[in-house]
Amino acid sequence: MNLKHFGDSYDLVKKSLLHWLSPFGPWAAHPMFTHAVAQTDAAAFSHLLGVPLVSHEVLTLGCDRSKYLAACGSWRSIFLDPDTGVRLKKGDASRFTEFIFGDELVALAEARAEGLVVAFDQSLARGSEREQVQAKLDHFRACGIEGFAYISHASFLVLGRSSAIVQEARKQVLVASGLPPVRIIVATLPNITMSRRPPRWSRCGARLIFESLGSNAIRSRPNEKKEQ
Repeated sequence: MNLKHFGDSYDLVKKSLLHWLSPFGPWAAHPMFTHAVAQTDAAAFSHLLGVPLVSHEVLTLGCDRSKYLAACGSWRSIFLDPDTGVRLKKGDASRFTEFIFGDELVALAEARAEGLVVAFDQSLARGSEREQVQAKLDHFRACGIEGFAYISHASFLVLGRSSAIVQEARKQVLVASGLPPVRIIVATLPNITMSRRPPRWSRCGARLIFESLGSNAIRSRPNEKKEQ
């Protein structure tokens, strides 16, 4: 979050989304500030969102990101506000402070069995927003994390470990907001059930391959010789 944008229309959508999802709280926000922020400005941002901030620390290129995000603590549900959005692969290191990464969101969601993780995402290319969000949701489902997305000029991913809670949250957003269902995107990859939990080697991207093989897939590791 860069406070030079404080109070813009994106912030109003953030406030609205957190209000619609308030039944899944208590909520807190990690603003992921990209610059030093005065206490009064941080308090004003917290007041606008309607939830407390877990950290006022600046996200720097050299920081330990796992420790930085550990500030999310044990809050049931957490909102992440990266400066640009969600990126599945790390890519250019010079832009790390602009994003929350896929593996970080998976870890945060896995730590909240009864909660949600919401992330602001304006990293989508204009004209292909739906396709890119769909790919992200399918990636998270392959990692065992359910989710949906709200698509507008400001887009958000809503993720959770519990399929039931995520489905309930999607219904809650539609009912509380009055939004048309076309604004909500869901994953298309077949759901992963406990009876077909993939082996450890097939986390995330590789899990897509495993799922495509069906329930009778060979469960040995790639190129692994079978025992005689």
